[in-house]
Amino acid sequence: MQSASLARAKIQTPHFRSSLIERGELEQRLGEALASRRLVLLVAPAGYGKTAALSRQLQRLPAGSAVAWLTADEDDDLQRLLAHLIEALEPLDPPWRLAPEALLTLVDQGRLREAVPALLNTLEATDTPGGGVLVLDDLHAVADARVFEFLNHLLDGLPPNWTLVIASRVEPPLALGRWRAQREVAEFDEAALAFSRREVRDLWRHATGSDDPEHADRLHDRTQGWAAGLSLSLEASPQSAVTEPKGIRHSRRRLFEYLASEVLEQLPGELQAFLLRCSLLPELTVARCEQISGNPRAAELLDDIGRRRLFSSVLDSEELTLRLHDLFRDFLEERLRRVYPEEIPALLRRAAQGEIDPLRRTLMYLRAGAWEQAEQSLADGTAEMLADDRSAQILRIVEQFPADIQSRSPSLAYARGLCAWPRYQYATARSNMEHAAAGFDALGLHHDAQHARAMQALAMIFCGQMQAAKRLGQAIRSRPMDLETETLSEVLDFWYEGHHGPIEGPGHRLARIVALLTRGASAELWFRCMALFNIFLGRPGVSAQLQRLLRGARAAAGEAHWSLHVMEAWVLLWQGRIAELGTVLQDIEEDSRWLGEPSGLRIRLATLKVMYQIARDDMDNLRATRDVIATHASLLDRSSDMYLAVLGILVKACVALDDWPSVRTYMRSFNVEAGRENPGTQMLIDSFEAQLALHDGRVSEALTMLRRLVTRSSTLDTVYLDVTVRTQLALAELADGSPEAAWQALEPLVEQVVASGNVGQVLIVGIHVLTQLSLASWNGAAPKAGLAVLREWAETARQLKAGAQEQPRSSAAQAHAGLSPRELEVLALLAQGQSNKLIAKVLELSPHTVKRHVARILDRLDVDSRMQAARWYHTHVGG
Repeated sequence: MQSASLARAKIQTPHFRSSLIERGELEQRLGEALASRRLVLLVAPAGYGKTAALSRQLQRLPAGSAVAWLTADEDDDLQRLLAHLIEALEPLDPPWRLAPEALLTLVDQGRLREAVPALLNTLEATDTPGGGVLVLDDLHAVADARVFEFLNHLLDGLPPNWTLVIASRVEPPLALGRWRAQREVAEFDEAALAFSRREVRDLWRHATGSDDPEHADRLHDRTQGWAAGLSLSLEASPQSAVTEPKGIRHSRRRLFEYLASEVLEQLPGELQAFLLRCSLLPELTVARCEQISGNPRAAELLDDIGRRRLFSSVLDSEELTLRLHDLFRDFLEERLRRVYPEEIPALLRRAAQGEIDPLRRTLMYLRAGAWEQAEQSLADGTAEMLADDRSAQILRIVEQFPADIQSRSPSLAYARGLCAWPRYQYATARSNMEHAAAGFDALGLHHDAQHARAMQALAMIFCGQMQAAKRLGQAIRSRPMDLETETLSEVLDFWYEGHHGPIEGPGHRLARIVALLTRGASAELWFRCMALFNIFLGRPGVSAQLQRLLRGARAAAGEAHWSLHVMEAWVLLWQGRIAELGTVLQDIEEDSRWLGEPSGLRIRLATLKVMYQIARDDMDNLRATRDVIATHASLLDRSSDMYLAVLGILVKACVALDDWPSVRTYMRSFNVEAGRENPGTQMLIDSFEAQLALHDGRVSEALTMLRRLVTRSSTLDTVYLDVTVRTQLALAELADGSPEAAWQALEPLVEQVVASGNVGQVLIVGIHVLTQLSLASWNGAAPKAGLAVLREWAETARQLKAGAQEQPRSSAAQAHAGLSPRELEVLALLAQGQSNKLIAKVLELSPHTVKRHVARILDRLDVDSRMQAARWYHTHVGG
């Protein structure tokens, strides 16, 4: 609860304890601006009451108005600022059509022109009958130039029912000329925010209980209506206020001296020390203040701060939470550095120890110069952040360590290696893991070193260094292994035996991997281990073990990661359940859009679609998919096996399209560099060369290559290798007038498919190949049962081509616009006016899952907002 409270502190509209006097003219102008302008700017030095004026005016907005408040600080970059803005919008239940975390990923990738429209569309569709206001307070604290680029794009498309409000000590570097010319900006500077002579008289009366226009006017003249100066003077001594020298507001030094003599030094010593030490906290709660100050009377002292009205605001939280005015906090921090400089590192460490959020905790340790604790904090949070696809955030934190620590730290190298893994940057992962393993060993952290070595060996597999990876794997097994290391070692053997045999190796290894993972592995380890296991689907036992893996990963992770849907789709493909596969692919397409089309998902989805479209002879869509793959292939690390695998899919698509010029073009890029050990990939290349030779009429040359390949293609089968080699060899033998040899090539494939029922592996060779085989002149070489199987395959392919569509959803779903039963449950509660949070509680779902369901509902009903969806429900379902 404590960390949640602190996380909310940045997005709470501050409420001030003391009652504020009426400032009619300012409040009227500000209210009109909030109702009519695109942008409202409050730009003035510290202490002019920008936050107080906004807080008061927001409380007076008409019913049905929406407010999202965010207080910026010096740690905010664009990623962090946007994350908090998304959190600030959550109480409004915005109808996200793109996952909020996907917005952050787009920002990480520099794709602001994609991220901003997604946010704008969501704002426009949010139900705000009274209009909406986005407030960015203290924006002067932000140094990241990308924030202002983002805000420029946001202003360009801001819906007419929303207003952006910025409070800052300096004018933000935004392109304001156009908006000023169009009278879309309302600006409040220090002259507009300063208290008038009449307002100072009211303030004097409020503070002293008596009218004294003469003294009030002298106070106004000396402070020039500066709110902080007025407050300081009146809090210290109303009578001495009129004798204080002019110019306090023009000198930070003079102001701080005044705060010291007239405010801080007038407090009890215990409260002085408490304030100074707690000034390092962005928000003050009892538990955090007690921890950092060491004072068990923290609750009483916080109450005392409130009673004395010491420049603080109260945040709306389940526990008492105060935020010091930034001017007062600046003073206290400067004073702390003068009075207790030797304590600051220890105080920051204590503050970090009480912070549960891994990002804020690590940043506090970095401020303290506590490098080892910062490294450990980052290491502790890495698995959770990786499970949430926040690798870019991890890398940004790593870059904030001093360069010499970055270069020698094993834990930072390990974090960099883990971040490279889901991006298919295997060479980067390999070098970082090698560095990490050596460093961990030097520190005596042998289990950590084993984790790093196991990941290094896996990266070596994907860089084609298989024998070296095998030797490293043997060294790993010779030392003590914990669950993670043992699991990764089995994954290593899965890949090695997949590429070298025996034929049943991958199935046996995968069974062992699932058994180990189910002993208590983290969600992150489940997903790290399971990537691309589908490549060996044709091996004995792999399909069944993949289904076990899917069940276990769902149970361990709670949420269904997109990689699970992809793996499920491969299983359906292999089983020949093409109609069901079409429906799953639609769902994955929706997931991809929801997640902002991450590159890893797009390339794997496109690979699946190539197989699906070949099976259905859907050449028009296959051309489009081929082009998508070509674009993404150019972005991959060419030193990795992933690049070669994607290039193989490209060539396969071109063969199916009968686009032989493109086959020749891609084949020139498709080579295995010297020293690379990947027999499966080399065999795949040779199979394409054989198909090219057969197409060119070089039958003898094709036969030579295919006869050599068929001796190993089943043992080293990778998805479509063995079926391609056997069907192409059969066609070549038939072309050479040898039907007996052709059937000899096909017979093991026929027997395997009949025994397993996995007809999908033959459908992906395409209808033309299957038709040729079924209509060939076998002259008695093929038994009748075998010919019947060939004709059945061809007929299945023809039925798919003839227009078999995606698996129809249930009749109930069709009656309700394709909504699933769960989606109908969510919609029913939404129509009752329930928030996402309450829906999640009632249905025992996570808020993230509810957001995803709402996005699907809006898509399938073809509506924009929750209100429109509710109307649809009442009209079509609820009466």
